[in-house]
Amino acid sequence: MGIYSSVLAVVMLLSMLSTFALVLFSRRGSNTLEILISVCIMLSNIGYFILSCSRNLEEAVLANSLSYLGGVFLPLLIVYVLIDCSDSKIPTWFSVSILLINIVLFLSTMVTDRLPFFYSSVKFIAGDPSQLIKEPGTAYYIRYIVLAVEVGLAAFFTILTYLGKRNASFRIMMIYAGSLVGVLLVYIVRRVFNLRYDLIPFFYLVCTVLLDYVVARSTIYNVNLSVQEKIDELSTYGYLVFDRKYRYVGSNPVCEKFFPEIKNVRIDSKVIAKDYAMKELLKWVVKNATESAAAKKTQGKFKKEITINDKSPTDRRYIECEMSFIHFGWDNHVSGYLVELIDVTEQHNMIETMSWKGESLKREAEKQAKRAKSMQMSTILGMAAMIESRDNSTGGHINRTSECVALFVNRLRQLDDYNMSESYWDAVINAAPLHDLGKITVDDAILRKPSGLTEDEYDQMKKHAENGAKIMSKVLEDVDDKEFVIVATNVAHYHHEKYNGTGYPDRLRGENIPFEARIMALADVFDALASRRYYKEPMTYDEAFEIIRQELGHHFDPHLGRIFISLKEDIIILYESFENTDYAR
Repeated sequence: MGIYSSVLAVVMLLSMLSTFALVLFSRRGSNTLEILISVCIMLSNIGYFILSCSRNLEEAVLANSLSYLGGVFLPLLIVYVLIDCSDSKIPTWFSVSILLINIVLFLSTMVTDRLPFFYSSVKFIAGDPSQLIKEPGTAYYIRYIVLAVEVGLAAFFTILTYLGKRNASFRIMMIYAGSLVGVLLVYIVRRVFNLRYDLIPFFYLVCTVLLDYVVARSTIYNVNLSVQEKIDELSTYGYLVFDRKYRYVGSNPVCEKFFPEIKNVRIDSKVIAKDYAMKELLKWVVKNATESAAAKKTQGKFKKEITINDKSPTDRRYIECEMSFIHFGWDNHVSGYLVELIDVTEQHNMIETMSWKGESLKREAEKQAKRAKSMQMSTILGMAAMIESRDNSTGGHINRTSECVALFVNRLRQLDDYNMSESYWDAVINAAPLHDLGKITVDDAILRKPSGLTEDEYDQMKKHAENGAKIMSKVLEDVDDKEFVIVATNVAHYHHEKYNGTGYPDRLRGENIPFEARIMALADVFDALASRRYYKEPMTYDEAFEIIRQELGHHFDPHLGRIFISLKEDIIILYESFENTDYAR
């Protein structure tokens, strides 16, 4: 094996490693199209390697076909990624047609030594590297036409995103589009200068490594996953899924709390119910499905209330069940059933102690309150996700400070020092993730700058406090919980004020700074001290707490600060729990 073949062997192995790394990332961020692109490049590089050390025409033809996986399918996959990123759609018939044409073109490369369709003739020359001399055939020129269409589509969706007509990352789209253009330029350079050695495998390797980088970067700052985990923790809804033959497909942890026996059920097997409530639920699902199929009506929903732990008054729970149909396929047929479970025990017990009229009003009030709370939390978590996805210099800052505020507030609840309502303390905890909302208005060039800010840039950054308050008031103007709106607005507006009046934006002093902002300031500054930033390494916990102590009466409310410092051990335990997670300091 010659030098060129040896180099291609290294390129092939690196492509394999890059693809395996992407598959690992797929558990936390990458999608099917990205994996297919990496696999396509890996197989192409395998083909280039085999071609370089082929010993006869048959081997060379098959290796050439394998190398054409990238040439044929890579542009199409990139177009699909760009369509997906730009949240656009193309007609199904067009997508299927261009895919089938590419498949036919690829298959034609595999029989070039028998059918002169893709190449009119082929000639094998052994050496280092071995070469396949090819004369273009009809399909070869058809490939150019298809490629022109694909490049045109890639340019169209990239330009569309640049013009602001789609909500997508233009930077990521440019990386994909640039990779496609790069491959074409490398191909043209080899054709124009008639190079003996093919450079495309090397550029493919660059593309797949770049793809790993893009996926890894989007995964690290993909707080949607973290937000979803938080939503799951807060959820009181259980979900249970069956296929069309009533076999168990899956459930969430809340459902398993209602029906512990679900934990032992194997997926794709039928539930052998032992508990009366589960038996009743299964019968109800089968009855609804059977009657709906007979009536050919599978779009509605069914509701039922069941009781679990009925024999134990202290553990008795009332569960409201809602069954709906899962549709799939071209004909939108029923492929399964989804059962949503809601614990309504508190409402049920309340109803039993009230008059008929009173119970109706109370139950409606409970539902409205729960719905409002759910919408409020969704707003909080969604906006927090937007903040952190833009500011890549602070990592898990929002998550860490939010948990730190919750720990701090729960300690303040236990003291007699402050006469605050429970709803107020809840509002402070819920507002914490939004303290940096105003950073949405800060330019990316400043927010993501990898070095220190100039004085002018710092002045621009400081505006995020005032802008955050304005945005908060606008976004939350329809929220019924006005106490939460005031607290959240104050936290965003004044968490950079200092107790001695030297902070910003309004240089408030002492008790004039809203109480909730003084709480947030302690957690915010502590995290900045104890966490890694692009311009510094993290301080030790002792150093961070010592600075907090020195700043009592200057930067921080002295009484609140002493309480915060008293929680030193608990805060350190909290921060250590973030180790080996996306929120590590």
